[in-house]
Amino acid sequence: MKTTTLSRSPALLGIVRHLLAREEAHGSASAEPAGQFYSGVQTSLSPLLGSACIQALLLRSAKLVRDEFPWLAEIGVVDSAAKLRASLCTREPAEAERAAEALFGTFLTLVATFVGERLTIQALRSSWPALSWREPSSAVT
Repeated sequence: MKTTTLSRSPALLGIVRHLLAREEAHGSASAEPAGQFYSGVQTSLSPLLGSACIQALLLRSAKLVRDEFPWLAEIGVVDSAAKLRASLCTREPAEAERAAEALFGTFLTLVATFVGERLTIQALRSSWPALSWREPSSAVT
């Protein structure tokens, strides 16, 4: 069955790449940046969306990227940061990085669909306050 495609937000995908690269630059193992990002997303978006909504959107994101990374759609892979790390550790580092970018880029795009890109970015700043992102010019207020 062909999955519906979702055009990932370039701004949000850029944020995902930046944060994953930042974690990797701190000497993290190949799967660790994704785990750190997952934890940060839980911390920053839970007050806005709730844990159940985050889980549902992550599962939906995994289903949306299953044509690219079928193993991400396996039940349980995105249930927790630890399970995601374990799954990514079984992959080549380049594939793990691409999968994390696709998963979290899709996830943040789904979040922004509901609450807007500006609010999504503002919520992420609660976990990464030192980072400065240019507000997207197309953001809806």
